Amino acid sequence: MRAALTQRLRAWARNHASPFHWREAGLCVPAIPLILIVGVLLHKPLYGAAAAGAAFAVGFGAARDLRGWRWAAMGGAAIAVALATFAGCTLGQWPPVLIAVAALAAAGCAAFALFDEDFWWVTLQAVIALLVASYYPSPVPAALERAGAVLAGGLTQMVVIMVLALIFPAAGARLPPGPPKPPPERRVLIGHILRAAVCVAAALAAARALGLSNGYWAPMTAMLVLKPGLSDTQVRGLARLVGTLIGCIVASAFVIAVKDARPVLLAAMAATAGLAYALQKAHYATLTCMITATVVLLLTLGGGNVVMSAEHRLIATLLGGVIALVGARIAPHRPLAGDARQDRVGGAVRTVNP
Repeated sequence: MRAALTQRLRAWARNHASPFHWREAGLCVPAIPLILIVGVLLHKPLYGAAAAGAAFAVGFGAARDLRGWRWAAMGGAAIAVALATFAGCTLGQWPPVLIAVAALAAAGCAAFALFDEDFWWVTLQAVIALLVASYYPSPVPAALERAGAVLAGGLTQMVVIMVLALIFPAAGARLPPGPPKPPPERRVLIGHILRAAVCVAAALAAARALGLSNGYWAPMTAMLVLKPGLSDTQVRGLARLVGTLIGCIVASAFVIAVKDARPVLLAAMAATAGLAYALQKAHYATLTCMITATVVLLLTLGGGNVVMSAEHRLIATLLGGVIALVGARIAPHRPLAGDARQDRVGGAVRTVNP
């Protein structure tokens, strides 16, 4: 009887563990502060922060591959994010066109989520980059310059990770993939696609109407929170709101306390980025907290107003979460009973570049 109890406890621990992947953090963190330092030396801190943000996002691809091609997820994400950044900057000049394109992109991303998790992750990075870049509307030359900085950041991250993986092979293996996804029921697929398109478009339009300086967090939150099932969307929305709230408050208070001590801010950003990578399989609220703190610090290092950014980010996150929950309640499409799919927290990562 004791042996059976011990076996059950071990099984419970395996199912509820939140592994700490410190090796992955060691691979992915070094490139980010280096990129920021280069941006400062070139007297382009904002572009340095954008490149570092892209590197932060691409780094999560180190845990993935594409159809057995190691590092292809990172390479695909770096290229997709750069192209989306160019599109977002140019389309940001025409909000109605931007909203329509964002809705179509969100629909495609939602479709991938029900078929292939790794392709979905690459698509998600592109959608997020499109939304972020749209808040920096620019003519073609400036859009190309920003997209070039983003591409340089993503590719630099990829090269650094590949070199470190050669030196430390144990740290270079991809994390265990989730179980294969069975073909989705047609009504689930159609409902999830339509809901994602409508909610992302509504969140983007509402954030722009309110004039939020970090309004891209609204459609981004709607994209990340939405799940095929209503209860999953509710749980995810609450976790994201709590994580964002804590991350914003703690990081903003830290920035106010240390003021302009850039070396301290850089070290803190490296620490929170490392924790985000290490905890990418942990509870979603914990992961979101670390990602949010990293973004706040990146914005600060890029010269952003941390107090205004934090306030608007919280409002936008709440707005996106509410829109996703309303959309899920209006048209709830649940998977078939017994279709229990593992929800990999790391797969839902949304890093953004400032």
